Amino acid sequence: MKLKTHNSELKFVKPDWTGNKLTGDGLYTNIYGDDIKSVGEALRWMSSDNPLAKLKKNQQTPLTFQLIENISDKSSNAIIPLGHASFIVDMNGKRLLIDPVVSSNMFLKRYTQVPFDLSELTNVDYLLLSHNHRDHIDKNSVKQLTKLNPDAVILTGLEIGKILKSWGIKNQVQEAGWYQQYNTSEALAIDYLPSRHWSRRWLNDTNIQLWGSFMIQDKSTGKTIYFAGDSGYGQHFTDIGSDYEIDIAMIGIGAYEPQWFMHPAHTGPTDAIKAFHDLKAKQWIPMHYGTFDLSDEPIFYPEQILREQHQEALEQIVWMNIGKRIAF
Repeated sequence: MKLKTHNSELKFVKPDWTGNKLTGDGLYTNIYGDDIKSVGEALRWMSSDNPLAKLKKNQQTPLTFQLIENISDKSSNAIIPLGHASFIVDMNGKRLLIDPVVSSNMFLKRYTQVPFDLSELTNVDYLLLSHNHRDHIDKNSVKQLTKLNPDAVILTGLEIGKILKSWGIKNQVQEAGWYQQYNTSEALAIDYLPSRHWSRRWLNDTNIQLWGSFMIQDKSTGKTIYFAGDSGYGQHFTDIGSDYEIDIAMIGIGAYEPQWFMHPAHTGPTDAIKAFHDLKAKQWIPMHYGTFDLSDEPIFYPEQILREQHQEALEQIVWMNIGKRIAF
């Protein structure tokens, strides 16, 4: 099976970019090289002592929670955090739903509440799915939400549509390669951009679906929101910061310990600050923490480290409050 390098129905937004490169084995690869950990390295991590284990005892999320007020209203330009890396973005009268993991999941214990009843979310215009990991594309959530929103268009990376189709999803799916722009409402421009990560849902499907990030642009106001997806720190943040003027960036700070294992795939607090500066964004929302326990650090730890060790960075931070609209 030869993987697609781009979608011929979508335009490129970067001069001289002709599509994603593939490895010699025909798999997707990061722009500046891969550091994908082996099964042996994963076993080494899981069998090693965790110096932060005691802090996990009775751990509590630092994230505040409220039910979304008047969830049917999408008239105000706002970002609504749903926990982890899940967000509603209301922009120019359109509702975007990013990486929703909002239904019960046997693989992921949830430490925060979902701020709405699933049956209430019936006016989604675009469903953005960044990459094929279970904490970003959740089968039950996607199936339920697409059933409630049959006209919602799914925007995702190359080769992910096959998985969605196998789940019986009938919604229109647009797959993009990096530096391609989706066909959306004239009011919006949404570009699929690089991240430094990888893809796997099972043991034998590593990097046969593309991973990436989203640039969401309101054409009427010029406001621009960047969703970094899952990413290790890398040169691509500087590249993206040179190509766009970003108002708000959502950047992960969790699932980063032990760093020898997690560093290539996830930014921790220190790397997230570097990424924020490379992107030259005006503000940023730390995400990817506080809801699921995915690594060695406790779910409250990334925010604690930011607040205690990086006070110089706090002025530009907009903290996630689950269910509360962040106006932009």
